[in-house]
Amino acid sequence: MSSKHGYKNNTHLKKFYPALRNNIYGSSYGYIDHSGKFIIKPKYERAEDFNELEIALVAENNLMGAINTKGEYVIKPIYDSISSFKGNRGVYVLDGSMGVMDEKGDTITSKKYDFISDYAEERAVIGTNDSTGTYFYGYIDEEGNEIIPPKFLQANNFIDGVALVKINEERYGLIDKNGNVINTYNYGIVSQYGDGVMVFANSFDGPYGYINQQGQEVIKPIYKAAQGFKGGVAVVSSEDAYNGPYGLIDLKGKYVYQPIYSKINYLGEERVALGLPIGDDKFISSSIYAIGDTTGKRFTDFKYLVVGDYNKELAYASDNQYTFFIDKSGNIKRRFPVVRGSGDLEVKDNIIFANIDYCQYYLTKEGTIIYKPNNTVRLSKKYSISKIKYRPNINYLIYNPKVNNVANKKVEKNINKKLIKMSYFKPLFEENVKEPYIVKPEDVLNYSYYGDFKVEFFKKNLLVLDLVGYYYPFGAAHGMPTKKTPSINLATGKFYTLGDLFMGGVNWVGELNKIIDNMIKTDPQYEYVYKDAFKGINEEQSFYIDEENLYIYFPPYEIGPYAAGFVTFKIPFEEIQGMINKRGEFYKSFN
Repeated sequence: MSSKHGYKNNTHLKKFYPALRNNIYGSSYGYIDHSGKFIIKPKYERAEDFNELEIALVAENNLMGAINTKGEYVIKPIYDSISSFKGNRGVYVLDGSMGVMDEKGDTITSKKYDFISDYAEERAVIGTNDSTGTYFYGYIDEEGNEIIPPKFLQANNFIDGVALVKINEERYGLIDKNGNVINTYNYGIVSQYGDGVMVFANSFDGPYGYINQQGQEVIKPIYKAAQGFKGGVAVVSSEDAYNGPYGLIDLKGKYVYQPIYSKINYLGEERVALGLPIGDDKFISSSIYAIGDTTGKRFTDFKYLVVGDYNKELAYASDNQYTFFIDKSGNIKRRFPVVRGSGDLEVKDNIIFANIDYCQYYLTKEGTIIYKPNNTVRLSKKYSISKIKYRPNINYLIYNPKVNNVANKKVEKNINKKLIKMSYFKPLFEENVKEPYIVKPEDVLNYSYYGDFKVEFFKKNLLVLDLVGYYYPFGAAHGMPTKKTPSINLATGKFYTLGDLFMGGVNWVGELNKIIDNMIKTDPQYEYVYKDAFKGINEEQSFYIDEENLYIYFPPYEIGPYAAGFVTFKIPFEEIQGMINKRGEFYKSFN
């Protein structure tokens, strides 16, 4: 964005960085300086970098605002979301509508919109929804003025002074910043403008080719898949398969790299990552990458499992065990840190930000840790709990809970042994295999799994954990979440079942079934539950508690759609107190 909006001189910016601190019921963000000292205490659910205006977006109570380097709010946290500022313009969502604000939080748009994109080349796409549910798109300028009213069926960001729009169902167009039509194109699909050309096809099924601004066919429509041009090259495939094979062509349609690759990623700065499949199933497997340039020269062997984009001649990359920086020839930059684990690295000023194995921390360029979140949290004066990483493979990562300071060390050992077993993940196709399922570093998995935990409730001697995970089979439309919620007496080592909460001789199963069935029939929040899907609970039912409530839950698809997640029923103890065994070990463990 132009200097008329008052950028500050970057050399005088205070250098504070968002950093995470773990606490008993989750984690919170604050801001540290170069030494790793917290300058702004952790209290935010989300925190972004300070920008050139010396403000940072933060979230509290699920609402977003912005603070200055003193931790004072300059934009009150009342917004559902605020996008990262482009210059001194931020797009916000408030009460279901979108607008644009300046760095003081003042709204500059005179209308409410259903959609606003981030700014690109002094324009932002706007969208409105009419009474029929049809969206129309236009553009606003940096002052919030509606330069081009919403009238297009599709609209894209401006690139090099032009934007591709869909005028009607049979015609696309290229417009300038004032909405003047430069040219129109009568094809079923025109998309992905870049380097002066666009992808086109007569129908969604293809085949795809490329046309220029004048509408002239510059590359014949012979591809089943075609991406837009970037840096003078584009990724194409003549096959319908998920993993290609893909090739890279230049603006004349000549192959720079032949179509033999499972993945090709443009990395910027005239570099690409060339992927070959790992494993027997080439259609759903992961890829291993080599680094090449956009002229067809390959610099490295196929040895990287993850490669990031280039920025100032550096990119991050990972192999099976480590993450590091590479130069434009694909060689490891030894003067920068090499860290164990997989993720991404970024140079921020004179320090390194690492997001490795879902853990965010900071290092010096020499590799010394500046700040890393605590792995142990105190539950009370008596107990604490730690996160222990288990990562046998780049696609398999679990953070196991480890309970500490239990008086009886045998009890402590048994608790932690059982928690490791509960946290462990075995894919469905291995469920009936009796031999131990052991994941090795060299294994080529056709899925990924990430597991973690949080403290759901703790009081006195009762610890309730939420062991969560996400299983994703490569090539699937989506993965499946996993969830286990053990209730543990830290004094005795007892893992409670739902039945332990109730008195003997009472039909607690039947009573809970009646309550849940009534909630499904009368509470609108459960209208998505499949008809007649709820068949009742059993004594092994998944559950958890807090101080005042019992929660019964079911996994996705069991009684509701995937989008509903774990269908959960909250039952206050006061509704079922006549059945609760208040003299029982379970109840007394937290009372």
